[in-house]
Amino acid sequence: MARHGRTDGRISPNRARILWLGAPVVLLAAAAGASDSARITRYLIVSGDSSSGSWDSRDEQRFKDWRAKYGSHYAWFRQDGRDYIVTDVPTLDEFQAAMAPQREVNRRQDDVNGHQDLVNRLQETVNRHQDAVNRAQDEVNRQQNLVNQGGGDQSRVNQLQAEVNGKQRGVNAEQDKVNQQQTAVNKEQDAVNQMQTRASAEIQKALQSLFDLVRQRGLTHEVH
Repeated sequence: MARHGRTDGRISPNRARILWLGAPVVLLAAAAGASDSARITRYLIVSGDSSSGSWDSRDEQRFKDWRAKYGSHYAWFRQDGRDYIVTDVPTLDEFQAAMAPQREVNRRQDDVNGHQDLVNRLQETVNRHQDAVNRAQDEVNRQQNLVNQGGGDQSRVNQLQAEVNGKQRGVNAEQDKVNQQQTAVNKEQDAVNQMQTRASAEIQKALQSLFDLVRQRGLTHEVH
């Protein structure tokens, strides 16, 4: 199973996240025009406690071995069926620079996530108010059944129903406000998604060039 994500230990419900410290998961598109043999779709860039890339779950044990061997700053990629490790510091800095667009996407995604959390809390409040209205309506229904059976007081039932209707209108108004805020958050998320698409293509193109370049420079060593 292919993995595209981060390893910083943070989990955010129903949020797409990238393999980057504090960041959102992205499936990076292959660079346009790259041949199947030269295209790099599996790679890992490790920087301290964070890591970013795209890999197969079968690779993960080797990642542990390589971290023990190469430390917390290295890059791995697979090209033409071969695995390469990069530990050259300037090259690793170039990899980090290539990931800059993703860091901006991650920052924007964190903002959207914060806004979504706020909307979720407001929705929970509306839900509690709706539950209270529903309980009040149940009581009105019970009183109405008594009247229908020849007991109770219809005027009292009518008064209770009017009170419940007023509370329901209040809840509806609260829900409308939450819906408006949710619409705004959805627009923000759409903008981030578009930004992510552009960043993914930009990053993949830059990394593809860098991976090719480090091989040409002789800055990789093959691992088995």
